[in-house]
Amino acid sequence: MKFVELPRYGPVHRFSDFHVYKALHALEDGKRRGRKQLADSVGLGEGSMRTIVEYLRDQDYIEVKQTGIRISRRGAELLTSLPLAVARLPPTDVTLGQRSVAARISGRSDVIKSGIEQRDAAIKAGADGATTIIVVGDRLIVPPDFDLASEGKEIAEELQRIFVLEDGDVIVIGTGPDYQHAEDGALAAAFELF
Repeated sequence: MKFVELPRYGPVHRFSDFHVYKALHALEDGKRRGRKQLADSVGLGEGSMRTIVEYLRDQDYIEVKQTGIRISRRGAELLTSLPLAVARLPPTDVTLGQRSVAARISGRSDVIKSGIEQRDAAIKAGADGATTIIVVGDRLIVPPDFDLASEGKEIAEELQRIFVLEDGDVIVIGTGPDYQHAEDGALAAAFELF
């Protein structure tokens, strides 16, 4: 899914589609926030957040007033329509970084090749790496054919507890030194699948 297209002329954006998602998600509780507060929660500068806010306002996904920014009904509907769920994971031996965040993308296993593409997107976003898992029946498989239950039974059970998994789903676990970097990696990889 593409939220914001790259400009044809002028400076390139210093943010990605997953930052736009994070901005909307940060507003999901319906409370008003200032642009600086929103920028801090997304992990961007105020200039980039200004561009995101303008885009979201132009699309009627948010309402901007002097009292702050709030998600609109249309923005809330967009969030619920996305086939995406995100959750923090407890420390595990299966992943690289100190912190891990999992993103479940519904029904996109058909676009997974080797998982390297998702790892690269995560690293580009500032994460230490990413592990891609596809749901095949009731099994969790790391491409091409590693059954996660055989070596990572604890993490497989945790993923099945956190998410409602169906055949064809994809889980990307982003890892990093902190949850912000791990989440950025997981979301960057997830948005590569839309």
